[in-house]
Amino acid sequence: MNKRQFLAAAICLMSLAGCTQKTELPDNPKDKEEYRDNHGNSWIYNAMLMRWALMPSISNGLATTHYYYPRSGNWTDANGARVNPPSKVSVKSPKSKSSGSVFGKTRRSSGVHS
Repeated sequence: MNKRQFLAAAICLMSLAGCTQKTELPDNPKDKEEYRDNHGNSWIYNAMLMRWALMPSISNGLATTHYYYPRSGNWTDANGARVNPPSKVSVKSPKSKSSGSVFGKTRRSSGVHS
């Protein structure tokens, strides 16, 4: 492979890598909210179980529904068994909305004021 072919291959790979995007599910979804991502995958949110259901399709290669739990980043199959994320589906990691401090920083005076 000469230098010109190598550069052409590198440019092609870089452009393909730029096209692969991770799915970003909506923040604060409503119960039974449906979402279709930019890859054509269909998602439905279940508020009580706090999980997204990824519907099977030809584009994602799934034969059964898979469930994604955004708080933990875990996946389960239709039987509830923990599984690896589907190879054709990529979801952005959950964002931590905590400032790092669990308790507030305000102080209360403990004296009696007259």
